[in-house]
Amino acid sequence: MKKEYKIGEISKIYDLSSDSLRHYEKKGLLNPKRANNGYRIYGLDDVWKLNIIKDMRKLGFTINQIKDYIDNRSLDRSIDLIVSEINFIEKEITPLLKQKKYLEMRLKSLKDIRKFDKYESVIFKDIGDRKIIFIEGDFESDEEIDLAFRKLESRDDSSLMLFASKDMGAMITRSGIRRGEFSDYQNVFFLLDDNEEDYDAVLPKGHYATIIYKGEYEKGDTLYQELLENISESGFKIIYPVIEIYRLDIHSTSRISEFVTEIQVRVEKI
Repeated sequence: MKKEYKIGEISKIYDLSSDSLRHYEKKGLLNPKRANNGYRIYGLDDVWKLNIIKDMRKLGFTINQIKDYIDNRSLDRSIDLIVSEINFIEKEITPLLKQKKYLEMRLKSLKDIRKFDKYESVIFKDIGDRKIIFIEGDFESDEEIDLAFRKLESRDDSSLMLFASKDMGAMITRSGIRRGEFSDYQNVFFLLDDNEEDYDAVLPKGHYATIIYKGEYEKGDTLYQELLENISESGFKIIYPVIEIYRLDIHSTSRISEFVTEIQVRVEKI
């Protein structure tokens, strides 16, 4: 086994650039000797250090952490460093797992939308309590609603997303419903997971009359009328609020024909 290596040889063995080797030397991790011609010569002492450097860089340790470890190696130090790194990784993993869960749920929702075929049909169904955060205000245009969603999202950028969202909606005012002005919104909201502790209100569980439609929002006016007539003819009364859930909107597709909106009206028997 050779006891001395030139920088080119070490670079090839460890798949490291010459610049990286010089950087490690500058930071005090390596201490190669110099040949008479001034070229760097790496000995066995540098080899075991490079083994450590290579492995610890794979694990995400910083240069300072690696130098400290090389200078102060011991059983206790190795244990402490590994425990510290495990704790760091756990903190990094937690939000990633949360995002993965969200994306998996959203993927399932999008695939379900693609298979759904009961558009513009009135469906009565039971829905459980749903936690929400919301912003109150008078919203009339799509731009005002989109901006309000962004303000809501900023409350927790790590978990609330407009990208491919399935969990946002708006409430129509009682007076708007009575006047037949179904774009008179009183607030916009995000639906939260059941285990969330920080929320503003709860959409109460109950029996809901619902209708889902595709395409431009202007279709909603006619469908609202149809839904309200069906509720009355079925012997129910409206229990406010009346809400819209945006299953697929401009954040998920540029094709208006693919927009999917669900109208939900809580009802009780008269």
